[in-house]
Amino acid sequence: MLFFYRVKNELARIVPKNIYEKRGELLAFIQLRGRTAIKDKKMDLNIILEDPAITRTAYNLIKQVFKIHPVIKTEHLSNNEKHYVIEISLVKGYERIFQEFNQIYEQSIKEKRFILNNNFFSKVAYLRGAFLVNGFVNDPEKMYHLEISVNDEIEANFIHILFNFYHLNSRVSFWKKKWLVYLKKGDSIFEFLRLIGVQNALLYYQDIRARKDMVNTVNRLVNCETANLDKTIFSAVEQLHKIDIIERKVGLKNIPPKLAKVAEIRKKLPYASLREMVEEVDYEITKSGIYHRLKKISQIADELLES
Repeated sequence: MLFFYRVKNELARIVPKNIYEKRGELLAFIQLRGRTAIKDKKMDLNIILEDPAITRTAYNLIKQVFKIHPVIKTEHLSNNEKHYVIEISLVKGYERIFQEFNQIYEQSIKEKRFILNNNFFSKVAYLRGAFLVNGFVNDPEKMYHLEISVNDEIEANFIHILFNFYHLNSRVSFWKKKWLVYLKKGDSIFEFLRLIGVQNALLYYQDIRARKDMVNTVNRLVNCETANLDKTIFSAVEQLHKIDIIERKVGLKNIPPKLAKVAEIRKKLPYASLREMVEEVDYEITKSGIYHRLKKISQIADELLES
């Protein structure tokens, strides 16, 4: 199962603990998927959803919060897909809805919708509901990205404020006619998943993160080791060339014995590191001592070439 579906399936099974969590989650459903419609000269509130499990969650929340039994209808679309419409009659539940949520009812040309009052609902539950209906998260195996998409900028900014209330460092952008509130950092996504309570998905996410971090650390160490090895080999080749010049020009017996000893070690261990050369002389000479003697051998070779 894709990680995205794993998270949503687990979210749909979470039962809100109290009335504040129920309000918060249901408000996200209404705010992001609610539409008012006139039917038989009566006003209905329709919540339009695609997933049956999420539809069941919304239905149960409406029963528990509004104390009414909404109607669920299935509508088949032209592309062989379908969605579910939860109809709430505002004639029956109008006053109760407003009393429960202490909302302001705003009317615009295109639609009527409910405006949140955040003193009467759980912020975490609202984010959980918003992610359920309009959220997406990438599999951590591929990349770190989590987003909630909405249709208008006001709602995007509201979710952005809720994200940052929990220090999640979210960002807002407009892409393909949608406003996106998104997280890009692995730590922020982990904290959000922990916040909304998806324990199983969180364990999977953390396991993948730990594995990726380990692989990245190993790769960095290997790259660093490879770079050091290349540098060691390049230096060794250059030192052997300088030693060969001295041998051809004057011979190693005509340079100071300390330098000649190091030159012989280099010839014996052509591609050894300084540490390995120190081990070869049983630590009689330090790494710094061998380095400076090799440098002096190089200077002597350069002087012989110039003369």
